[in-house]
Amino acid sequence: MKKFFFFSLFGFLFLFFAMASEAIVSVKLQELRFGILRDQLMNYELSSQTLRERLKQMFLSKDDYMTEVKVNILESGIMNSETEGLDLKMSWKDRFGLYVINSVRFLNLKSPLELEEQQNTIIRLQFAFYMERTRKYPIASKKYQELEESITSTLSDEMAFTLLHHGYCLVMMGEREKAFVKLNKAIDLFPGSHYAENASLLISFLEDGQKKKEELKSKKKSPEELAYSLFQSGDYEETLKTLESLPVLTNDQSYIKARSMEELGKTSNAVKEYIQLVKQKENKEVAIRANRRLLLIGNFYQENKSLVAFSKEEANKLGDAKAADNIEEGKSLFLKPVIIEKILKTENTSNLSQEETKELNQIKEEIKISLEDSKQEVKNLAAVVSEEKIPLVPETVAEKKIPDPPRNLTQKEEPNLPIKLKVKLRDGREVVCDEVQIEGNLASLKLGTFGLNLPYDLIISVQSTNPKKGKIKLGTSNGIAGESTKWNQNQSGDWILSKDTESSVTRAEVKFFRL
Repeated sequence: MKKFFFFSLFGFLFLFFAMASEAIVSVKLQELRFGILRDQLMNYELSSQTLRERLKQMFLSKDDYMTEVKVNILESGIMNSETEGLDLKMSWKDRFGLYVINSVRFLNLKSPLELEEQQNTIIRLQFAFYMERTRKYPIASKKYQELEESITSTLSDEMAFTLLHHGYCLVMMGEREKAFVKLNKAIDLFPGSHYAENASLLISFLEDGQKKKEELKSKKKSPEELAYSLFQSGDYEETLKTLESLPVLTNDQSYIKARSMEELGKTSNAVKEYIQLVKQKENKEVAIRANRRLLLIGNFYQENKSLVAFSKEEANKLGDAKAADNIEEGKSLFLKPVIIEKILKTENTSNLSQEETKELNQIKEEIKISLEDSKQEVKNLAAVVSEEKIPLVPETVAEKKIPDPPRNLTQKEEPNLPIKLKVKLRDGREVVCDEVQIEGNLASLKLGTFGLNLPYDLIISVQSTNPKKGKIKLGTSNGIAGESTKWNQNQSGDWILSKDTESSVTRAEVKFFRL
């Protein structure tokens, strides 16, 4: 009986440890894969670099439209991709392994692994950052505050990102005292990091602006000088209040007024001012700056084809066609957001706790409110365009059936368009560029002077926009590995010719695609 009990116990322990070992390995692999994909998607260092450029533009070079286009392109590639593998699906075996791991971590006084919680944190960060990018600062601020309270690891990248970007949103909302608290916390918790560097930079800009403001008030400078100083320091609410005290505004002051309204999200009001400044003839420099704002708004912030068509025509009249071309070129690299569609399509499942379900529904409701606000702003902008008698261009063009061209078209009759690379992404989006450079897990898409950084895993094919004329060279560290009108990724992630599935180029060896 004792032998039977002993062998039974031994057999149970053997099975338990065998199953536990397998489950632990499975969880660790999921943790490793999740961590790699999370870093690719979030790209925290790039987000800090982009924020730094935005801060410099905001406080030092507000009218540098090329930098603004570059920042918009870079921001569109941050937290804005569907990377496969981030949607964790944990089996009962994985949950058992996670329980064993967390039990051991508890005994060693370590914080538990929270893979599913990290997944929810990423979705909330994506949403908050999207709200920040679209200038919905109050909603973004609210979500960042909730994230700060829910993130368990106080020294994680997620916490650092949350504190830094929450501070930025509070600055844009005019709540500077609260912003200082968040920014100083980021500096204290993450000394020497790129987060602390950005937080210090933002604080220094704010302190310099406040110092200049106090100096102007003590010297009893004119409201005109005060308004300009407030504008330069990014205090847009105070700028508008100061300008309201002036009986008549110059063209320069009207431009500052319009820029302040734009930064505060009052886009349609700003557009009305810009259009008037474009039409005036007294100050060509102001007209050019105002027209560039219309080009940026119509292409990036509040898409409107009528506004773009009007501002392109005005750019030609003002001798500023190059700027219009640059902005239009940059627009082709700008990625549409996917997070909104992803959240709205997410269904409440039994895997979600009651609290998670409630939060998901809350985010969905906030998205719907934000979309309604956006629709109203679109209507307001359309009303302004109509009032200003700008020729209307249909925002959506109905598809017409075009007859097939005759087969005997000569080479001369083909449109002589520049050949580009068409990069297809895993989520269905397509980007046109001149070259794709690969460095580790990051792909950099180059177009003229602009660049867009994406997770390498997101790209599934690269093809020529004119297969008859252009072949794409695939380069490795040993030189050109092959040429084809189209390169596809196979199931292993390696690159193959569109019509040749036998020979392939190992994914890790690829350095570039170019014509």
